[in-house]
This record gives sequence, C-alpha cells and structure tokens, in this order.
Amino acid sequence: MKTKTIRSSLFIMGVVVILLVTFGLASKPATPANANGLFNLRAPNFVSDSRAEANSVVSTIEDEAGVAAYFETPASITLSDVRDAFRTIEVETTDYIIGSVAVADYPESEDVHVYVHKDGWILAYYLAADPAAKVIDWRKYHNSGRTNFATKLETTIEVITNEAGFAFNYDATYYDFRYPNATHLMLIGEWVYTGSVTDTFEVKLPGSLIYYERSWSLGSWTPSYVTASYKLDGTTIQSWYSNLDWRTSQGTLTVSQLLPDQFHTIEVGADPNTGAYAYGGLALVYRVP
Repeated sequence: MKTKTIRSSLFIMGVVVILLVTFGLASKPATPANANGLFNLRAPNFVSDSRAEANSVVSTIEDEAGVAAYFETPASITLSDVRDAFRTIEVETTDYIIGSVAVADYPESEDVHVYVHKDGWILAYYLAADPAAKVIDWRKYHNSGRTNFATKLETTIEVITNEAGFAFNYDATYYDFRYPNATHLMLIGEWVYTGSVTDTFEVKLPGSLIYYERSWSLGSWTPSYVTASYKLDGTTIQSWYSNLDWRTSQGTLTVSQLLPDQFHTIEVGADPNTGAYAYGGLALVYRVP
C-alpha cells in the first residue's frame, strides 16, 4: 500500500482564516489550496430587500434553500433566453423563473435549483437537506487536470449566463440560508490515482470557531472497475466497488467524528490499478467570531 500523509491545519490570524492544505500525488510538487476553496458568506441584497417587502418568492427560497451562490449580470435578463436551460420549471412569472437545471454529466439527483430574475439576479442553490459538500464539482476538477476546484453552483450559473449572453468569471458570492450567522464556507480536497494507493491529509479545527456543518464528498472515475473509499480516522465513511464511468456521493459528519482542537486523518483510496481516480472532499460551514 502506497500512502502519503499531509498534515494540515486551520489557523486564526485576527479575523482571517488561513488554510494550509496540499493536494496531489506524492510524486508531484505539493499544490496549496487556493482562494477558490474558501468562500466568504454574505446574504444577497435582493433577499434582504424582498424580505422587508414580505416577498413570497424569497420566503419560498429561504424555506427550502441550503448552500447557495449568486451573481448579478451587468444588464437585465430576457427570461425567454434562459428558459430552455431549465430541466424543470416550478414557478414562472413575468419577473422570474424558479426551477432546476441539470449539471452536465451528472444524474438528475445532482440538479441545481435556480432562481433567475429579469433584473439580472441569478441564484443557484441546493436544498436545505443537502450537505454543503454536494457543491463540489469533481468532474470539472478532474477535467481541468485537477487545477480548478469548481462548484456545481458556479457551473450552473455559467449555464444561465451563457444563455443570457453575459460573461461569468466564476466570481459568485456564496451564502448558506440554513445558517445566516455563518461567515465562511471552506472546501478541502484530495485525489488519488490507482495502483493500490491511498492519499491522506490531516485537518485540525480550531476550537475558537463556531461550526454549523461538517460534510464529506467522495467521487470516482474509472475505465473499468474501482474500489473507492473515504475514511476518517480509520473508519470507513463511504466506499464502493463500481464500474460506472463516474460515481459521486456525499453526506454529513457529526461533531464527535470531527472534534475541534485535534488532528483528524482523512484517507482517500482507489484500488486496483485500473487507471481510475478517486476524489475526497471535506466541507466546513462556520463562523469566525
């Protein structure tokens, strides 16, 4: 068994959270996690404004939404231009559309809910019951040569902006409707290429932070068969033996599984040597006091 361990920590410097995490194989230079793995959470202005007006659509979104990303186009959106991007439409008026949009090459269970307003607002979100780690887009990460740690929310916003005729530079703002007091969403990931290999990384959550959610994600790609696994401190969280081209799964972790102020080891495995990849991620929703 070939194993690589990376010790990583979250540190507080004033009100800034710095993550020291590395990605990749032992044979490759370590690549530090970059800014697109850490998101400041901020409520969209249109939600605050509409709430003051007791807007029913905002109440609906607040009731059902979990992690969300939003973007404002530089000009108004013609709703008929984006209508065909929706797999299903739940509500349609002259001002907005709410429905679900397919994420390319993912099953329907991974569809993203989207609110588009003619004034230029695009809000993409998963439901409140979905773990935050569901946002990780492993397929895009894989196809970028493991350089673009993208989310399915921004992938979906790009679908809408393309249909509307606007550029999108993956600079959306994030918010978690379940936890209005949360200030940050952090995504951490590791990948491994087969050959009876496991890659591990260690995380230590400072006890000075307030954590609202800890969740995991596992993905695998294989040309034949692969056993993919995700373990936390030696305990298997998820595993499968699969010949599917792509397979993904995610769920939440309990406080006792990922206690603060101590190192925890996350292990991502792929076996046997079939040319397959396995991807493991950790999502943290938290507040910096």
